[in-house]
Amino acid sequence: MNDKAKQELEPKSDEVKPKKKAGRKAMSPEEKAAAAKVRAAEKEKASSLKPELIVQYQGSEIDLDKLVEAAKADFHAEKKRTLITGLKLYIKPDENMAYYVVNEKFQGKIPF
Repeated sequence: MNDKAKQELEPKSDEVKPKKKAGRKAMSPEEKAAAAKVRAAEKEKASSLKPELIVQYQGSEIDLDKLVEAAKADFHAEKKRTLITGLKLYIKPDENMAYYVVNEKFQGKIPF
């Protein structure tokens, strides 16, 4: 092997090494515990998320949570002791009515 080939195989010590990027500083145990507590609270809030549902139709708004409560109240006005284990709510904005089915047996309607 000639001298030129040997020089190419040998690592050069005068080459510029890439600089390391500045990263985050290491967190202390107290900071880690506080961050874990905040993250756990966020996860709990996300897992128990109950979205606010609103239907908009021809300039009017209907809050679905209020309709559900009205359907439950209307049902309990007729069947006071029956527990609600299932509720289906059918909304007809063009009629301004909401129809409901409770426990797949009882039917009713409420205006909104």
